[in-house]
Amino acid sequence: MTMTTTSVTRLLCENPSPMTLEGTTTYLLAGEDTVAVVDPGPADHPEHLEAILSALGKRRVTQILVTHRHRDHTGAASVLAQRTGAPVRGADPEQCLPGADGRSPAPLTHGERLDLGDAVAEVVHTPGHTSDSICLFLPRAQVVDETGDDRLGHVAPEPAAMMLTGDTILGRGTTMLDHPDGTLTDYLSSLDRLAQFGDRQKDQDRPGHGDVLMLPAHGPAQPSLAESARAYLAHRQERLDQVRALLAEARPFSPDGEADPEALGRILYGTTSPLPARVTTKIAAAQLDHLRRLGEL
Repeated sequence: MTMTTTSVTRLLCENPSPMTLEGTTTYLLAGEDTVAVVDPGPADHPEHLEAILSALGKRRVTQILVTHRHRDHTGAASVLAQRTGAPVRGADPEQCLPGADGRSPAPLTHGERLDLGDAVAEVVHTPGHTSDSICLFLPRAQVVDETGDDRLGHVAPEPAAMMLTGDTILGRGTTMLDHPDGTLTDYLSSLDRLAQFGDRQKDQDRPGHGDVLMLPAHGPAQPSLAESARAYLAHRQERLDQVRALLAEARPFSPDGEADPEALGRILYGTTSPLPARVTTKIAAAQLDHLRRLGEL
């Protein structure tokens, strides 16, 4: 049986920042004459919305998918739904919007296989960055970059297995955890799930399988999902060991004796970090929460 190839187009929104890196990447997943749009981007970049509509051509949009609830991914979803008539779906029911038929779509669920016309995508629930974060697995896909933007990273033209990772794994640097909605405990499990997922694909000796190409929502593509996930796991474990050492010295404690996430964030990331203090505090709070779950605090 011949495996159908999904055509993937990448469009970079010009919303760079320390959090979004080069910007938010929107993906068009196309079968023969239909398209699913993944992460249409923020609401305040109408030029990006027009770029999406232009790239669609005459193809019909069947669904708009969001990898999680953050506005740099979902902001343009409602307008795109109005312009195309396609429903919006995410794992969070609050992100789901009806299409032209007026029916409310069901939230995305782990293991669900999405119909892309003559191709499919599989939903992989990966909580941690947020509780509703998902990735999308494409068993056989081929990237077609109509913009030719080098910031998105080079991808070989041959078909391959691919995983759209949203903000769960970025193309460079590390992702923040939107604690308390996102937890480090969930995140470590999600990274392990993705590493094992990549390994399983490499073990399957059939066309379209091998190292799973990683396509993130921010930053350039990476050649191996499993290697990227394991690098993220190693980094998080190093950070946890650093936190354990600081707690042993009783450094990041408040006057009442409780571990202080704001103080811990300043120590871990310094005062010159490009990340806002609210973000480093969330990351530190997630680390402390995980250690409490382990019974270490």
